[in-house]
Amino acid sequence: MIRSLAIVAVLSIACSRNPATGRLQFGLPTNDEEIGLGREAEAQVAAEMPTYAEVPAATKLVADVGKKIAAKSERPELPWSFTLVDDPAVNAFALPGGFVYVTRGLLVHLGSEDELAAVLAHEAGHVTARHGVVQLRKQNAARRSVGLFRVIDPNLRHVGGIAARTAGLALLRYSREDEHEADDLAVRYVTDGGWDTAALVRVFAVLSSLPTSGEKPPPWLSTHPDPTLRRTRTANSLGIAEAQSPTADPGYLAALDGVAYGVDPRDGYLIGARFVHPRRGFVLDLPPKWKLLHDREQVLALSEDEQAVFIALPTKYENRKAGLTDFFADGSMTAGAAYDGKVDGFDVASRAFAMADEAGNKTMGLVAFIDYEGMVIAMVALGPAATWLARADMLAQTFGSFARIADPRLAGVEPPRIHTIVLDRPSTIEEVQKRPGVVVDAPTLAILNGVTQTASLPEGWRIKLPQAPSRSPSQSQSQ
Repeated sequence: MIRSLAIVAVLSIACSRNPATGRLQFGLPTNDEEIGLGREAEAQVAAEMPTYAEVPAATKLVADVGKKIAAKSERPELPWSFTLVDDPAVNAFALPGGFVYVTRGLLVHLGSEDELAAVLAHEAGHVTARHGVVQLRKQNAARRSVGLFRVIDPNLRHVGGIAARTAGLALLRYSREDEHEADDLAVRYVTDGGWDTAALVRVFAVLSSLPTSGEKPPPWLSTHPDPTLRRTRTANSLGIAEAQSPTADPGYLAALDGVAYGVDPRDGYLIGARFVHPRRGFVLDLPPKWKLLHDREQVLALSEDEQAVFIALPTKYENRKAGLTDFFADGSMTAGAAYDGKVDGFDVASRAFAMADEAGNKTMGLVAFIDYEGMVIAMVALGPAATWLARADMLAQTFGSFARIADPRLAGVEPPRIHTIVLDRPSTIEEVQKRPGVVVDAPTLAILNGVTQTASLPEGWRIKLPQAPSRSPSQSQSQ
């Protein structure tokens, strides 16, 4: 009898029945541990994907719909939060503990509160089913073991990771079974909340319509795979047509008015080889003819032969000396000549460095940390020792070019914004696209509004238009 009670006690600790799915789940942390994991990741999300608060109506809409969904879930006691984040990508994701996020990029692609509820309900389903708990625990442990610049190795194999702002960050990849389970839970929450369940199918149609070609697939594709398959499955389970008519919810569209569309130049843009960061107020002249990339506050330049790289990004160090100490902390790099001085009046600490891989291939580099406006900016350049001297002067000029923005025209940029118009006559997408200030082509405009490019839109139809600001300097943006 005692032995039986002991076995029952062990099993009660090792596994629990999930109230949302009814499944027994093993090896899960307690609720408090889960919330702790979520809060740790939440802090990182907040640092790298700030809340989008420019349009309070949009922020409030996400929070209000999410609050209603949380109340209908099987885990209402969690510290739920539903946040609109300032990211142009079409995506939504959730952290264990009830922290749910939707990007402004996805928000503007939806057409109704029903569709927003479908998205948030799906993400809430991942939370209530505890799909990401174990995975996030493993990710956090791995991330704590990797220093800021340990993604750089002598062969530059991982250099792309440093410019991927959300690489490995809370974007938990789920199995097909997990996705289907979250979809089924979303149907439950949407139904209980009084929203239209057909919106779930329309959301999948939106995701399926987005282009997937190019080097960088949409984030939703890697984190929420098979939207076409899931659209068919959900439509069949609901007994409705797979092809759903688009909606134009006046209240929802009103909340979108003024939301930034696409990449926001205030978070950094390129004019030729010059990187301008209006929000931070600095400029940086990058090596000419190098391939240039930037992602919000990070900028990367890759040499024409793809052997050398320059990176600049903000850090969380207290001061330049702390950054420099940490850079050399693990002993894998040998410090060389030092320069401690000023760049455009800002204190800077820099060192040359060298390192070698197991095969003996030697890499040379230069690192600098700048105390700038209450934060520390890091700059790193590195490349093969054989060609380093030929590039050293040019890279030194890049390091020395860091400066405040002097031309107010460079700082006074604005992103395109979503505006809603009511058609005063029947129109086609091609006709609407030709209106002044529209910044997207006809196919993109059709996707944004959930219609086909050949659709005939009736008089009185409400349509979303991403329009350019009235004045903007000439600029070239690269992602």
